Amino acid sequence: MLETFLHILSLSIIELISLVGVMIVVGLLLGYLEMWSSQNVGRAFGWKGIMMTAWFGTPIHELSHAFMCVIFRHRITEIKLIQWKRADGVLGYVRHEYNPGSIYQRVGNFFIGIAPVIVGILVLMFGMYELLPSSYDRFIDTVHANIDLSLTPNAGEIFHIIALSMGTVITSLFTLNNVLNPLFWVYLILAICLSSHIALSSADLKGAYNGIIAIFMVIVVINAFAMFLNYDTLTIVEKVAKYNIYVLAFSSVAIVFSFITLLISLLLITLRRR
Repeated sequence: MLETFLHILSLSIIELISLVGVMIVVGLLLGYLEMWSSQNVGRAFGWKGIMMTAWFGTPIHELSHAFMCVIFRHRITEIKLIQWKRADGVLGYVRHEYNPGSIYQRVGNFFIGIAPVIVGILVLMFGMYELLPSSYDRFIDTVHANIDLSLTPNAGEIFHIIALSMGTVITSLFTLNNVLNPLFWVYLILAICLSSHIALSSADLKGAYNGIIAIFMVIVVINAFAMFLNYDTLTIVEKVAKYNIYVLAFSSVAIVFSFITLLISLLLITLRRR
């Protein structure tokens, strides 16, 4: 009995990591880059420096939370897209309520928490599609040409896709034709603003953690029933998890602009100290 329980538990942990691990890692990486960038900008220009990017990035951040609240049937009690005056350091917020007895709404806490990463990446991709279609086409063609969902990628192939995607973002965007195109500069400014506020706050991470617990409980129950019926759930999860390679590829756009923002912030604080 104990052996069966431990097998279900270990299998559920593996499946949980396979399904949501990539998004969590991407969110934490973007969070680290944003924290470093924000500290540099804050030291160089204070609160006004933060607001130079917050005017666009923060409303997108909060609207993404609100969007997921609607999808997962949470009741929004208060929303502040942006606070221009420095009160407690909070740029914006979405307060919401849910029914703890609803598994669907409890699972929703995870997606509400990580919503800025998901929506932020989608907005970056959509902006490239609308403003710089040739760059978008080149990026998508490269991603499709180098991903084979019929195979399970190993660690080396995953890092290759990430590096290739980031390289393609840079080479497809920063061309002479784009530099001479006013829409490129519009996209660059908006992308930097968005990337500066795409990461998750401590409140976001707390909500996402509560959602992960609910997701894990659901997976455990499903695996218990599947074992009773002698059904292999891991095979299905592995097939779904293969699409994480696309998540990583598309995340490279946000990662590139987060690095660009960090480099700009380092340059600004260096010049400010002179």
